[in-house]
Amino acid sequence: MELSLPEFPTAPGAQAAFAAVCFLILIGLLFLIFPASVGRFLGLESRETRPGGIGELRAAGGLLAGLSIATLMFFDQPILCTVLGVALLLSTFGRILSLMSDKSATALNFLLLLVQVVLTGATLYYFFDVFKPGMQLAVPLELDAKLVFFTYAGLAILGALVMFGPRLSMAICGLGVTAEKASAITTIRSAGGFGLGLGLMGLMVSGNAENALVDLLMVNLAVAAALALAIIGRLVALALNRGNYTYAIVALVVEGAAAGIVISAVLSAM
Repeated sequence: MELSLPEFPTAPGAQAAFAAVCFLILIGLLFLIFPASVGRFLGLESRETRPGGIGELRAAGGLLAGLSIATLMFFDQPILCTVLGVALLLSTFGRILSLMSDKSATALNFLLLLVQVVLTGATLYYFFDVFKPGMQLAVPLELDAKLVFFTYAGLAILGALVMFGPRLSMAICGLGVTAEKASAITTIRSAGGFGLGLGLMGLMVSGNAENALVDLLMVNLAVAAALALAIIGRLVALALNRGNYTYAIVALVVEGAAAGIVISAVLSAM
């Protein structure tokens, strides 16, 4: 496994996927570095009683940027682009769900939906190269693999809770919506869908590890990078977006534990 800058592909579909991954890196870094500005654009802000809540966008941006950077660096591994594509697919479903149930049919949300549809279509270019007939979901027998499996299960459950309970999720993490853009809750459902899709893909790959050890290694490596950048984002938020300490520290511990499990699996496989 060699770490180097990827070559730009020659096939048009692969080129679209490559460009989509680069765009997602940029979006993730914008969330990570400029959470307040991104929050104002989307209509998200900290709750009055928890001024550091906007720092949650840093962690979310780190997760997206880390996963996308790993996908770009190992672009010759179709599984990574497919994981990203499935996560975007569920994220797009979350936005559609919000458009139907949250009275959030605004021009901005329709524009963001269009962008997500394009990115999803591009990153799913390798979908049928990855998913083969006969793939089954099974809990691994070895302890390390089982811990990774249940880590992905936890990520999927957390994503589902955020997607189907966005208001409660926002209250817990200290985020609110601005009066001018109450429809920003759509972004929260969409983020939950991303986590759900990422967790489900992790479950699928780890449940088929006997037939796809390299795929599992690559997914674990990408998720480890995503969690590492999410942790960096949360540490920056603790330093710069003060006022949300209890939640941020608990979340940091949980993310650190998840990262430790996935990184341990990567090291044991290399």
